[in-house]
Amino acid sequence: MQTQYYKKIKNKRVAIFGITPPPLGGVSVHIQRVAEKFKQNNNKVYHFKTEFRGRRYLLFLYLIYAFIFLLFKKIDILYYHSSYLPNSIQEILFLSYIKKLLKFNFILVEHNYRHMYLKKNLSKIKLNKFIKNIDHIIFMGNLPQKSYFDNKINIEKKHTIDDAFLPPDLSEENKILKKYPKELYEFIHKSKPSLLVNASKSPLTEGKDLYGFDKSIKVVSKLKKHHPNIGLILIITTMENCQYLNHLLKTIKDLNIENNVLFLTGQKELWPILKKIDIFLRPTLWDGTSISLREAIYFNKTVVASNVCKRPPKTTVFDIKNENDFFEKTKNEINKKFVSLLK
Repeated sequence: MQTQYYKKIKNKRVAIFGITPPPLGGVSVHIQRVAEKFKQNNNKVYHFKTEFRGRRYLLFLYLIYAFIFLLFKKIDILYYHSSYLPNSIQEILFLSYIKKLLKFNFILVEHNYRHMYLKKNLSKIKLNKFIKNIDHIIFMGNLPQKSYFDNKINIEKKHTIDDAFLPPDLSEENKILKKYPKELYEFIHKSKPSLLVNASKSPLTEGKDLYGFDKSIKVVSKLKKHHPNIGLILIITTMENCQYLNHLLKTIKDLNIENNVLFLTGQKELWPILKKIDIFLRPTLWDGTSISLREAIYFNKTVVASNVCKRPPKTTVFDIKNENDFFEKTKNEINKKFVSLLK
């Protein structure tokens, strides 16, 4: 399944409130691709960058800026993709106030589910009071919808469940590949098999490795006994926690797998590299609609992922509470692909 909500929107003036690359991440990539789909339907698209830091410390001025933006663009529909950002409730309430004045439809697009459980009760009460002013809510998967139900947010009947995934523009492949260092291609060439795990930011969240880099490193250390040339690529778009990076590098050294692991950072689209590796790993502690996972499946790659949410068909799922299960599932998938290496 792929994103559907843009298909019936034609010849409109559309505003998208959200983040766009850089930084690269699930939400920003979705917004970038869906904006192109809107344009292909002969819509005029205007983007308002909600990641502006002023939303946290200068909210009043930020909202005035948003009002002026909408006043001059004279939009028909606003798609809001930022409910997980700081002060999002205040922003949603403000937009719900002015929508009638400026005569636009206000559509909330929910990508994330964890933020709803973390919001204060007062914020939930405010959202419940003003949600009737939102014309429609689009949930990117079942978990965001469930988070509203669990927190007693009255979404009534005006919501749908959609899919966040849209295929990449394949014509950009060579251009993107040139941005990666030569050492990556050399590493993939010598790795039998090649595995990849990625993160949009530093994997350490609330003291835990959200993206499972630590688990992946340990699994590769165990798999090296069976596959001496195994290679693990760890890609972090934005590395903010150098202390944790040093911890991972020390772990790699202590396990004697320095030649089997390659770290890369930087703002580059991942999908052309997914086409070149053998197995994509997604050992996350929690997750939503992972764009990189969906891209790996789109390119017919083997995917091993944790059971923290509903995974797409063709995904090999392991129990996140059982590290040995992660090892066994990954080993089994390698054996299917590289039987000849075991002889």
